[in-house]
Amino acid sequence: MSFGRLGWGIALLAVMSVSTAGAQEEPPAPPAAPSKFVMPPYLKGVDLNQPAQAAFKSWPSKEIEERLYWLPWAGLSFQRASLFNQPIFLFVSVPWNFYGQRIMKEALADPIALRTLNHDYISIAVRADRHPDIYARYGTGNWPAISLLLPDGSPMLSQANPKGLALPISLGFVDAKLLLFNLNEGRKYFEKWHNVLHGVSQIYQKRIDLEEYQAGAVDSKAVEGLVRWLIGNADAKNGGFGVAPKYVIGGLMEWARVREDQQQPALVAIGKNTVTKLIGSPLHDPIDGGFHRLAAAPEWGGIQYEKMLAGNTDLIRDMTFVLRGDDLPPVREALASTARFLMTVLARPGGGFYHAQSADSGSTDGGGYWTQTPRDAKKAPPADKLVLAGPNALAGAALLRAGALLGDAELQKAGRAALDLVLARSVQAGRGADHVVEPDPDGGRFLVTQADAAFGFEDAYEATGDPRYLDAAKGIVAFVRNNMKFGTETNFRDHVATGADFGLLELPIHPLPDNARLARVLVRLETQGAITDGREIARAILGNYAGDLATHGTHSIEAGLAIDEIVNEPMTVTIEGAHDDPQASALRRAALSAPHGWVVIRTRAATAAAAEVSWRGSTRRVGDPATLAAAVRELAGSVVGTP
Repeated sequence: MSFGRLGWGIALLAVMSVSTAGAQEEPPAPPAAPSKFVMPPYLKGVDLNQPAQAAFKSWPSKEIEERLYWLPWAGLSFQRASLFNQPIFLFVSVPWNFYGQRIMKEALADPIALRTLNHDYISIAVRADRHPDIYARYGTGNWPAISLLLPDGSPMLSQANPKGLALPISLGFVDAKLLLFNLNEGRKYFEKWHNVLHGVSQIYQKRIDLEEYQAGAVDSKAVEGLVRWLIGNADAKNGGFGVAPKYVIGGLMEWARVREDQQQPALVAIGKNTVTKLIGSPLHDPIDGGFHRLAAAPEWGGIQYEKMLAGNTDLIRDMTFVLRGDDLPPVREALASTARFLMTVLARPGGGFYHAQSADSGSTDGGGYWTQTPRDAKKAPPADKLVLAGPNALAGAALLRAGALLGDAELQKAGRAALDLVLARSVQAGRGADHVVEPDPDGGRFLVTQADAAFGFEDAYEATGDPRYLDAAKGIVAFVRNNMKFGTETNFRDHVATGADFGLLELPIHPLPDNARLARVLVRLETQGAITDGREIARAILGNYAGDLATHGTHSIEAGLAIDEIVNEPMTVTIEGAHDDPQASALRRAALSAPHGWVVIRTRAATAAAAEVSWRGSTRRVGDPATLAAAVRELAGSVVGTP
């Protein structure tokens, strides 16, 4: 926004108003009662009793020049940038992150930097967790992510980087001095080369490949390279892989159990070690419960203290798989305390969960509250009250499993409340799921939301037998299949455009983790008898990525798990009886903790409660929940080696 143009535009309107009033032939009638002129806020400090040149010589005031003016990622913002031929300062961040909070207090509060920013750039702010499509294209892997763009949203390119290649100009966290330097240099660079930069950017967007995946056959060999990579990079000392960063790795223990079913146990010890070392690490908060976001440096250094719903949900689910057949008290205690964190700190009144607990913005590293002794609960960092559909559906499903394993009815109640919130406020017939539940839903449709919500609902159907959840999962998948791929594509794009796309949003992205999760839902829906071609479509999806999963390391774990679920049949546990039959409910809870990795729980109406366990052509019937685990072990042992 150019304050010279805006300010003098307002000044001209004021002068025109005064001049017109003075030119009237007949003076207006005096008012019935004296009125007091109120100075508009944007003219604060301007004396309109003086001639215009004198009145506006010091306008706009510092109060106006030295403040932030954020515009949204929208057509009008890009039109303004094009109209004034201004470069764009794109700020992608989240309010719960310590460095996002800090840059707002420091660099983006500096008067000189603000005057430069407001005079030379159009400033657009994007909240990354509300707009995963924008973050996927302009994110840098850290918070905040700052990009200098051309007026149409295309990246401004420069060769001033270690690679010497024409790459987008981007920044992370910077102080005021470095921010000002980049703003000044970026503006001079734009003014001198903007015509060339437009042409270069068009070539860049035609050649750039935001996804570097290799197609391949979807079979047992497709995961072997990734398994070898995980074994070779496992950190025996601290868990996880490599020396840093350390964070929750969702799906690792679940995949380990699935492979254990096939007499491939190598990942089990690695998965258990990862979870137990995480529980014993500084990322675990045994007092308030839950886990911090990550440790960025080796030996658990550089902790980023935010606590996220998504990461804690992933860990809750993985801990239930650790406890299948292995009753480890530290894991059981951590599972209970992490669930308690969701139900206290992140609890939304009326059901569901907030997105995150913020870092401690008043401390030097974001961790002041958690490292003080004793803690002052009144000074606990607040929860960021964004409510997202996908994480809530997954949290609800994870709590249903945790509640069944721990025998805690309150966890199951909270899980259903989260799922019902998403069902009532996000899912729409024929339109999939809204990304944002509250505040201010904006109609965004993202693949990550559809995949997470559909997986959560299908998993919740297995945990409860509630047909509403199965219908929701099926409807979301139908929306994705009908709206999120084009032409001959066999995998799905990351978003549905709700208007004109700008800049890199015009480039299609088919994210691997989200496509892999959706593939898992498709296989489950076919196993439930809800669709007939789920496995076929899932195989086609994963064929786009199966050529070299090891290249993407831990980011490919969901894909490896999905492929193993495609090439191997699940054990099925069919729960018979009325949905409100206590005996049938007890059998279902027992099935949720069955000592087997790849299990799908189905529902069948019957007059008497029972469970039918089937795997590889063999079947066992159980009437007593206490004997279901033994029946699963017996059935699995009796068919070892059966193709």
